[in-house]
This record gives sequence, structure tokens and C-alpha cells, in this order.
Amino acid sequence: MREDQLFSQLKMWRRWTVEYLRTIPEDIADKIPHGHNNSIRWNTGHILVGWDHTMFPAVSMERQMPESYHLMFPRGSKPESWTEQPPSMEELIRQLEEQPIHIEKACTGRLDEPLEKPFLDMKTVGDMILFHMNHESLHMGTIKSMKQILST
Repeated sequence: MREDQLFSQLKMWRRWTVEYLRTIPEDIADKIPHGHNNSIRWNTGHILVGWDHTMFPAVSMERQMPESYHLMFPRGSKPESWTEQPPSMEELIRQLEEQPIHIEKACTGRLDEPLEKPFLDMKTVGDMILFHMNHESLHMGTIKSMKQILST
């Protein structure tokens, strides 16, 4: 796959993520439906932090998101453990809109670069981008399920 195609796909999927998240009423963003472990806000922040946590360090850059996000939204965390007010859905969505621009700028020309440490059997920057696109899609499926449950 060509680099321009990969970044085009990333931006297309992210646009769809943002468009869907804009349909979420704020009053359901923090509810945790039966059968789920976290809220829509948590899943939204987790998508943002997942990319930030691995992509920028993989190309020797500082993470772009505040440290508080990395404490609120990592794998295994839960809203009940939050010690501060989470960002608004609007703020998370705005950051999700901007993030692909920063990822493309940071990773252009570097897709075949090896990772310093393999990440879940991925060995290159490009491998990690593909992983995160799929990870985002998985969480969007969860968000869609949650919205359906909470809107009935």
C-alpha cells in the first residue's frame, strides 16, 4: 500500500468516527450500559490516547495529549477511578479531528522504520498505524452498540 493511500484511509475513517461521535447526546456520554465496562466518553478518549501513546514515541516525538488523558483513558482504566473532571465530548472530538494531521506529519516517509520495541508483534511504524485503524474501528463498534442501548 502506498503511503498516501494509508493516510487517506486514516483520515476517511477518522472523519466517520468524528461524524458519528457528533450524534451522541452529551447526557448519555457517561452512562455505562449493562454488558459494557466503560462509557462512550471513555471509549472516545481511549481512541485518542491509544494513538497518542504509541505513534508519537515510535517516531521519537513527545506525546501530544495531556498527561491527565493518559491516566484517564488507558486500557484497564474506568471512569469510576477518575480523580478529575474529564474533557468534554466536544473537546475530545476536536482533538480527534486534529490528530490525523499530526500523525501524518510525524510519520510521512517513516512507515517502514522499525519500532525500537515491537508492539504486539508489529515491527514498523506502518504496522502500528494499521493496528490503530483497526483498534479505532473496534471501539467505534462498541460506541455504536452503547448508543443504541442508551437511546432506547
